[in-house]
Amino acid sequence: MHTEGADMPHPEHDAVAAALHMAYEEPYEPMGWAADRRPFGIYRRNTKAATYPNVIVRDVSTADVPAFIRDVRRCYAESKLPARIMIDDRDVDAVLGPVLVGAALRADERTVFLAHVGDIPVERETPGVRIEVVPRGGLFEYEDTRWRAFENTEEPAPPETLAWRVNLRRAEMDGGAHYWLARADGQPAAVMGWYQGEDRVVFSLGTRVPFRNRGIARLMLTRLLAQSREAGTRAVIISADENDTPVRLYKRLGFTDELYWRATYELVLG
Repeated sequence: MHTEGADMPHPEHDAVAAALHMAYEEPYEPMGWAADRRPFGIYRRNTKAATYPNVIVRDVSTADVPAFIRDVRRCYAESKLPARIMIDDRDVDAVLGPVLVGAALRADERTVFLAHVGDIPVERETPGVRIEVVPRGGLFEYEDTRWRAFENTEEPAPPETLAWRVNLRRAEMDGGAHYWLARADGQPAAVMGWYQGEDRVVFSLGTRVPFRNRGIARLMLTRLLAQSREAGTRAVIISADENDTPVRLYKRLGFTDELYWRATYELVLG
């Protein structure tokens, strides 16, 4: 079990946290993300791929909620996907979140972003498992594996869903995202994706149901940590639902410094 640094912040906590905040607030053209600052917050959409438009809430009072929702609907009137409303302050969420739910928004994830601190865990032997770098042409297999892992199903991803998600992965690749696929006994078993910059941010990690409890996710993370340390990466960060089981694994591996948090609510458009 990881112990060193378990109660300590990352050595460059403030700088890493500031960079993470900026990444979600500023436009990033290589990946297709546009960001507009409007009276109620930062409105984001992807210009390269169909994906969920989202708003990072700023300066919205409980009395503003009806006007805010109308503004979101106007801004994203052409979107076929729901808008995701994000509150990145726990105190604000405690007040505003129940009002959004009362206005028929669906409460979704509470996402926590954790930086790795301390020693890198030792890579354990995982028989029959091989990790591959996913090329652009391998994104359909990657995304189908990701679908099965996150949906807890062995049914293939619906073609329409697969198509738009692959387009999004391509846009992410254009902006510096990387993907790994783990095979167990030759079969696609798990996936991991991360953004590469001064820091590495793991935004997707999942294992298909038949291949769980074999240490595959741990293997992928420990290998990424080792490669990141060798490359001189400032920080390795992972995001996850704070109430979901994987967070316990991440903390055992040394992801213990909270850099950023947000609550997400889904607004059906149209």
